[in-house]
Amino acid sequence: MEKCPQCGTDRQQDEQGQYLGFCDGCGHKFTTTPKPQSQPESQSQPESQSLEEYEKDYVARVIPDEGETDAGGDDGGDTGGVESAGGAIWIPGQDNAGEQPIYFEDNPKTVGRTDVSELLKSRGNDPLQVSRKQFTISKESDTYYIEDGKTSVQDNPSGNHTTVNGKDITGKGKVELNDGDTIGVATVLDVTFRMS
Repeated sequence: MEKCPQCGTDRQQDEQGQYLGFCDGCGHKFTTTPKPQSQPESQSQPESQSLEEYEKDYVARVIPDEGETDAGGDDGGDTGGVESAGGAIWIPGQDNAGEQPIYFEDNPKTVGRTDVSELLKSRGNDPLQVSRKQFTISKESDTYYIEDGKTSVQDNPSGNHTTVNGKDITGKGKVELNDGDTIGVATVLDVTFRMS
C-alpha cells in the first residue's frame, strides 16, 4: 500500500476502491492518484475527488456513527503515527461521545464547516454560520500559529470571525497558539488547542 510522504500514514481508499487524493493523517495532497491493484480495469471511476467531497468523506470516517466500533482493530487506531506531530485542536464530541482531535503537521491546514457541521447540527446550530475555510493553523519550527485571513490555503477571512481566548483574530495575521488556548469558531463553538 502507498504511504504518505509527509507522515507515513497508509493511503486510504474510498468505497469504490479508488485512492483518496488527500492523506487522512496530515492532509497532504497526493500528486498522482494510482489505481489500486484490486480495482478491475473495466470499472470507470474518477481518479480524484474535490476537496469538499474528500472533507465530507473524511469527517464521516473519523466521527463514527453511534454504536460503531473502530475498524482498525488493536493497532491503536488511525492516529497512531500522527499524534507525535505535536499539536491538535480538540472538538467536543457529539452526544457526550468525547472530544475529536484534528492533528497538524508542518503544512498549513484549514479548519472549517465540514469539520464541525455534524456536531453543530446535533446541537441545533446552523453549520452555515461557520465558513467553509474558517481558519488556518500552521507550524513553524516548534511553534503553532492560527490565522483567519488570506493564506496559502485560505482564500479570504471567515465571515463570522475567529477568536483566541476571547480576542478576535480575523484579519490580524498569524497569532501564536499556546497549549490550552480556546479557539472560538464563529460564535457557535469553542475548541481547544493542545500540545501532545
